[in-house]
Amino acid sequence: MDNKDQAWFLFKVYDTGGVGVEIPKLTRLLERLSSAFLAVARAETGGSGSRRGRPTTAEEALVAFRLVRVTPGSIAIELAPPPSTQVPLPLFEEPSIDDVAFGFYREMDSITSGAPPAAERQHVRRRVQAVMESAADIGLIAEVEYRPRFEKPGVAVGTPLRARVPTRQIPRLISAGPSSIRKRRLSGHAYMVDVEPGRQRLRIKVPEGRDVTLEVGEPMIAKLGASLDHVVELEAEEELEGAIVTRRSVRSISVLPSSGPGSEFPPKTVDELANEQGVSGKRPDYVALASEIWTDEKELAEFLQHLQVIRRLPAG
Repeated sequence: MDNKDQAWFLFKVYDTGGVGVEIPKLTRLLERLSSAFLAVARAETGGSGSRRGRPTTAEEALVAFRLVRVTPGSIAIELAPPPSTQVPLPLFEEPSIDDVAFGFYREMDSITSGAPPAAERQHVRRRVQAVMESAADIGLIAEVEYRPRFEKPGVAVGTPLRARVPTRQIPRLISAGPSSIRKRRLSGHAYMVDVEPGRQRLRIKVPEGRDVTLEVGEPMIAKLGASLDHVVELEAEEELEGAIVTRRSVRSISVLPSSGPGSEFPPKTVDELANEQGVSGKRPDYVALASEIWTDEKELAEFLQHLQVIRRLPAG
């Protein structure tokens, strides 16, 4: 078969021990593949792999993989780049969607060889290992097969690159720093619960727009159903390795009172909340405070331009 007729990117799981795969397990695998691609994209663009939140427009273009087919038996997930992807110009060093696919392959190959991740790619390794963990729920062997559409260092166009990993024999990732646990209080709209035995989870959207997923232990499982589609307040524990959150779990769930659907009035006023939290009193004159820092619009514009520049710099 000619290279042009072969798959661009295949992720396979072998030794599945049965016919087909349960939909929740396949969904979780696809979600973790997507998260791993995003982590690679952020690393390729010089951003922080551990950054939370929605992808930028540039990152979305780098992870616009399309699911072509899922083949049953030994599960094979075939992905393709968007039809509009162009050949990268040599004058520009902007990463392409091929670089993301290649980065995922390299990380799996490093796992196979036992090579530790570079310090700045710890989060990428963690995301790729999460893919392996989901693959372990389906079969014993995971394999990636990737054919570059553009020339890579030492690799001709269309050359099949393969990396195979035994999903249940992956060495534990070396810690990115000292382990610690911190307690947090979170609130947001609970829009997804997973009650599959052994994998109970709760997903909320917090006020700044981020999605946060937390594991739910046995004592809190009974409260999951009542939480769905409500505003909740959670007491949570976060496990960290260095500055990276590796696990979040719920310790308590409280469903907050609602003003009812369509109401424009919250259950408590800002003043009532301020009194409860002990921050009542005269509010600062923010305009006057800002005017002492930026005396005119030109200085403010220069500051905003400076922010845009430093946010594009790689973390150092």
